[in-house]
Parts: sequence; C-alpha cells; structure tokens
Amino acid sequence: MSISISPSFIHYLFSAAGLAALVSLLARYLSQFRPHKDPVPAFLKDTTSTARALPASWYRSPEVYELERRAIFAKKWILTTHKLRFTEPGSWVKFEQAGFQFFLVRNKQGQINGFHNICRHRAFPIMTEDKGKSSILSCKYHGWSYGLNGQLAKAPGYDDMKGFDKTKNGLLPIHVHVDAKGFIWVNLDASKTPEDFSTEFNNIDQMARHEGFNFEDYHFDHTWGMSGDYNWKTLADNYNECYHCKTAHPDAADVADLSAYRVDTKGGNIEHFANTKPEMEERGLRIVSNYYFPNACMTVS
Repeated sequence: MSISISPSFIHYLFSAAGLAALVSLLARYLSQFRPHKDPVPAFLKDTTSTARALPASWYRSPEVYELERRAIFAKKWILTTHKLRFTEPGSWVKFEQAGFQFFLVRNKQGQINGFHNICRHRAFPIMTEDKGKSSILSCKYHGWSYGLNGQLAKAPGYDDMKGFDKTKNGLLPIHVHVDAKGFIWVNLDASKTPEDFSTEFNNIDQMARHEGFNFEDYHFDHTWGMSGDYNWKTLADNYNECYHCKTAHPDAADVADLSAYRVDTKGGNIEHFANTKPEMEERGLRIVSNYYFPNACMTVS
C-alpha cells in the first residue's frame, strides 16, 4: 500500500462539478478580503450559474496572488504531512506554503508543535535545512535558543537587561491539528481561534472509504518536489478533472472505468470516485483520492 500526499501548487478547467466546487470555494474566501478593486467577477458570486473557468488574469496577477495569500493560505487549514515522520523527540521538518515558512517539531511528550521559522530577535531563520533532529532550537545569527515547546531558553547578553521578559519572547506558534489518522494540518491564522477544523473538513478522518487502511502501519518513504513558473492553482485544476486521463494516463483505463468517474464536494473536501475493475479488486487494489482546499491532494492505495 502507498500514500501520496501532495501539498499541491494549483489552474481551472475541471469537470463541471469539480470546477463549480472550486470556484465557489475561491469566491467565498476571496470575497472576505477584497482590495479596492473587487477581483471577484459577478458570475463567481452566483453559484447557481453554469460553471465557468476562472479569469486568466487570476493566474498571472501579483495582486490576486497576494490576496490569496492573505485570504486563503493565512486562514485555512493546510495538510502538511503525517506524524510518522516524527519518530523521536526533537524530530523536525521545515515547510513553506505560499511564501510562509514554518516548521513542525516533536517535543519530549510526543506532541507535534509548529512555529514560524524566524528567531524573535532579528527574524533570522531557525531552521536552514529541510529536516533534522535537535534537542535545542538554535538561531545561528546571535545565538538565541529555544526549547522544543518554543520557549526562549537563552538570549546572550539579555539576562540582566531591564524590562526583558523571556516568557514573552518565545518562537511564534502556529496552530497544529493531528487528525485521527495521524495526518498533520496547520493553520497560520494569527488569531487565537482559527476556523473550526471540523466545520471545514467534517469527519474526513472518519470516512468509510479509508476503512481497511491502517495508517499506523505505514513507513515514511520519501518526498519528491517539483518547481516551475506557474500559478499555485494549476495543479488543482489538473487533479480535480479526469478529462485528461484517457490521453495523459492511458494505463488508468486498465484498472478503472473512467466513464464512471465523478467527484463529490463536502465542505473543503472533494472526493474522487472511479469504479475499480472487478479483476483489480480481486487482486486487492483499492484507490482512494481526495482534494483538500486549498492546495493538498491525497491518493491512498
């Protein structure tokens, strides 16, 4: 069995159902953070109209991208990885989403904590590698160091400084949620109470489609990255339509009936369904695919 988690970087030419779902999600969040010129076209606000593609400018406009960063990536729960990557106290992994850099670290009690990847002194990065294991989280600029819970442990030259309070100068935390299946989600909202996870992704870690998969029995294998000069929405377009499958993935027809391919939207989750061919089911093949707004897709087999 295998899991493929893609914190994707996402265009819009879906099947009608997939397109309508994503357009509706984008319109809902962008409308909350409008610049002086409203970037949300009228047809996107009318969710009863025929599904259409997003304006081409949304894939090229720096202003729209900055709006997306504030309205979506700084507010939404984002799937990052699985707790299996954090095998020991001090295990940490660095991430970057839409220009926001942060890291996750396991403390001595087994809890996963998340922090913005900046020192409180001069905003120098705490983590400069992609992953590692540390008993102390140290800044290599001025020597400030922090515990695994983010508390400031040492600030050279500041111990006797009048008015300096170590307890108020710890790392800047981010919200972390570990779901029932062990997948780790983060929310970069600066407020103490971000949007409710269960409201946006109601019981996704309890879905019947995942029954039979023992995620605790998996072993983390590797990560694979791809970079390119394209807007973050491009891969979401690709993942959420199977119009391209017969041409780009001709072997897919050997394992599934693509004519029966469909999607089902539930909150921020788009479930993908295709009828696995009987002979493949007899061989034990099961494929479960989901897209989690804004930028993660997961395929389990």
